[in-house]
Amino acid sequence: MLLLFCCGASTYGQSISFFDLTNLTNLSDGQAHNYLTLGKIFKQQYVENVDGKRIEHFRSINPKFKEQNITIGTNTVLKNGTVLRTITYTTFEPKYIINMIAQAKKSKLTMKFQGVDHDNNIFVFDNEFYRVEMYISTTNNKGMVKVNQKEFIGYN
Repeated sequence: MLLLFCCGASTYGQSISFFDLTNLTNLSDGQAHNYLTLGKIFKQQYVENVDGKRIEHFRSINPKFKEQNITIGTNTVLKNGTVLRTITYTTFEPKYIINMIAQAKKSKLTMKFQGVDHDNNIFVFDNEFYRVEMYISTTNNKGMVKVNQKEFIGYN
């Protein structure tokens, strides 16, 4: 069964799943870097410093499939020291975003918004841990997923 799943995933060409993206927000930047590069699916493309933050950009390695990019390091530090992470995934293959929308619908996230603006079809999912925005361009062959980790306030 696992072999069939792996074969199906490799023929489809998507390098990362929706669940991987949400899980990346729970890792430190160093752990996320290792996760992306050790699997030999992504390589670090470049690093930039923005407002004192180290932002890392990764690109998919497999030349058979359309380019996929992931950005890590766009973090917000709360007053109590908690780090909320944002992961951004972009692709030039809209069907990968459609696949992630299907995965999000099967998860514990609730679709809060579905609509369209001048440039994109927009899908917003939410739960107590994440806010996920997905965009499929109406004018270009591209899409984006942005996973924002939320501050979780436990029950008292």
